[in-house]
Amino acid sequence: MTLYPVVVQERTTGEVLMLAYANEEALELTKKTGYAHFFSRERQKIWKKGETSGNTMRVVEIRRDCDDDAYLYIVDFPEDKVACHTGNRSCFFKVEHRFEETGSPTFWLDLYRLVKKRKEEMPEGSYTAKLFREGKGKIAKKFGEEAVEVITGYLQNDKENLVWEIADMIYHLTVLMADAGVTIQDVMKELEKRRK
Repeated sequence: MTLYPVVVQERTTGEVLMLAYANEEALELTKKTGYAHFFSRERQKIWKKGETSGNTMRVVEIRRDCDDDAYLYIVDFPEDKVACHTGNRSCFFKVEHRFEETGSPTFWLDLYRLVKKRKEEMPEGSYTAKLFREGKGKIAKKFGEEAVEVITGYLQNDKENLVWEIADMIYHLTVLMADAGVTIQDVMKELEKRRK
């Protein structure tokens, strides 16, 4: 029996969620049902991801690599679901080594999750929690101020200041989104609809 490594990636965010293995039967079940199926090397049987946990993965595309010996499942996976048995969103949460601050494309997702956590826990001394305590008016005002500062930095051709202000604006936008219950996936799906 041939087993193929399968990388699972979230469609709208690009986040890598997990690595598992599939045999031909698991691949066929995935194609037939539209949900991720794998082969468990430990239990020696096929399993549907999320069958018991409810964290199912709807596959929107299956890609094969250039050597025909590995697969990529591109999935729709809601923000409130977890892929890892540890309870983490992604199985790839352990940072082994970082060569430099690279500005990871998933950083905004991490920031969003941290902001949501601050909203749930409301820790003392947290600026984010303070914004939530002060309410919609304050959150909207801060986002508006930061948007104006981005425009000012842009018009002044001051790249260093512009980067700083864009970072502030994205942070405050993230707080606004979390307060409104809008996820990054919601926004990415809307942008995807507009792509021509």
